[in-house]
Amino acid sequence: MGNDPTIRRYRPEDGDEVRELHETAMRDVGAYVDTVPDTDLERVLETYIDGDGEFLVGDLDGRIVAMGGFRPVEETDYIAEVSPGLLDGAVELTRMRVDPDYQRRGYGRRIYEELERRARSQGATRIVLDTMAKQTAARRLYEAQGFEEVHRERIEAFDDPFELLVYRKPLVDDG
Repeated sequence: MGNDPTIRRYRPEDGDEVRELHETAMRDVGAYVDTVPDTDLERVLETYIDGDGEFLVGDLDGRIVAMGGFRPVEETDYIAEVSPGLLDGAVELTRMRVDPDYQRRGYGRRIYEELERRARSQGATRIVLDTMAKQTAARRLYEAQGFEEVHRERIEAFDDPFELLVYRKPLVDDG
């Protein structure tokens, strides 16, 4: 048994495990909303890999313990509405999850670093993301990687209102 997961690209046979990891990790932080469909996780190849993005998993001895992806920001995305000027070269980091039994081992950081490396190699100029305020471990990870909070909004559309934070990180020097 190895100590570190192998970081690799998502494969179609990973689908069930990826969806299970997403639900487990989000339930663990009290952020899972079962009434919101996770359409992108049903169509990872089409949404991320075939759509000029990327989706990676951390495979530890045949078990997916971490995951994350990015895709280009589109005009209709919520994140583009609240953080203008993103359509040129921005990618959205999303679905960053680590199995609660494997957290605090650097697996999320390793997934993030490889995603950033791949985004840069594809010409991305910045990475944006959103997360709930109560996801403190995720926020610590993003801030440690150089992300800056650029927007905060209270979302009342669900039974359990929450604060949504938007972060941004430049991948190139603007000046």
